[in-house]
Amino acid sequence: MNFIKMPTAGTPYRCSDLFFAKLGMFRSRRIIDEFSELLKNYLRVDHLALVNSGTTANAIIYKVLKDIRKRAEQIEVILPAYTAPSLLLPIEAEGLKAVLVDIDPETFNLDVKKIKAKISENTLAIMPIHMFGLPCEVDSILEMIHDTDIFVLEDGASALGTQVNNQHIGTRAPFGFYSMNRGKNVSTLAGGIITWKDSDLTPIFEHYLNELEALSPLAVFVMFLKFSALTLAVRPLPYTVLNRLISQFKYTTLHTHFDSFPYTPMQAGLGLNLWKRIEYLDQKRITNGIALGKTFENRAGFKIASIPDGAEVAFNQYPVVMSDLDQRANLMQCIEKQGLEATTLYDHPLHHIFPNLDDSDSTSDPFPEATYLAEHLLLIPPHAQIQKKHIKIFQECVNSISRA
Repeated sequence: MNFIKMPTAGTPYRCSDLFFAKLGMFRSRRIIDEFSELLKNYLRVDHLALVNSGTTANAIIYKVLKDIRKRAEQIEVILPAYTAPSLLLPIEAEGLKAVLVDIDPETFNLDVKKIKAKISENTLAIMPIHMFGLPCEVDSILEMIHDTDIFVLEDGASALGTQVNNQHIGTRAPFGFYSMNRGKNVSTLAGGIITWKDSDLTPIFEHYLNELEALSPLAVFVMFLKFSALTLAVRPLPYTVLNRLISQFKYTTLHTHFDSFPYTPMQAGLGLNLWKRIEYLDQKRITNGIALGKTFENRAGFKIASIPDGAEVAFNQYPVVMSDLDQRANLMQCIEKQGLEATTLYDHPLHHIFPNLDDSDSTSDPFPEATYLAEHLLLIPPHAQIQKKHIKIFQECVNSISRA
């Protein structure tokens, strides 16, 4: 048994990150423009803005879509039945309605073939979500809504760094957003990125961005203190020693609201330093994902997602669907004994959490694939602190329960 625990997620911060974050507190907002330009080059986009979270980024896109929609009755947003429940918050905040589509059991993402049946005269937007970092099939959706007044926005919140044919996901559709909250692929403690393609929409985005109320100096300082604590929490030894305390700050309940405010110079200073090693952070998630995939592929009782040709997946978590729940519990126990952790994320699909989203007349489950995924999913961490020795531990645990 290994008594040192490895965090399930988290950007591995360095002392220099703490220094540049503190330095950013004393710099002007120009540093945010500097970080924005760096991100534009990284994502290869022309238009980009930074806000406090992916949820705020999503909400601002909805505000813009409402301004430019053709008809006031366009209030419906199509999204997968298995995803983060917090995605409903900006939909509700903007007076819109979520319409669910089942997931594809082969890709673990939105089932593109089932979207057309959900499109109506009330459809405002379709939101493909790149779950776990896995690329959703955006091109087919864009082709489907060609010559309509329906918008497409990509949720790349958990997929920063994933590319398909050398193009970052989140940049194929006219609108996209990412998250840099803790637990995401790259974290500046909190943060959201908005991208858009149409230059004519820039004044509208700027209008809503300028409406955000800046944090007070005290609130920024408190944010810095939280980041200082996080730099310890994502390291194995402090994570082990302070595990009981840290566990109190993990998300265990549904979010019921979200705050919106501008990105801060402190975060921009941190981001500029983090991006000096972005290639390493991205590549570790890609490489670890490939190694984990080889562990589970063609193994009875385990199902992994199919990945499109030309994709390099920067996994936020590596997803595995296990048919035997007792076997899943045994695997999690084996992994935990070795100081590693595996998680189950959202144990229920959206229509089970929010019954009002089940608009079917049938007594059978309208989204059975989403339900099965939620109940049988296991997530393995692939972040940059996971080394070959940890991959070997995962492999040995899988082998041991397979033989049992």
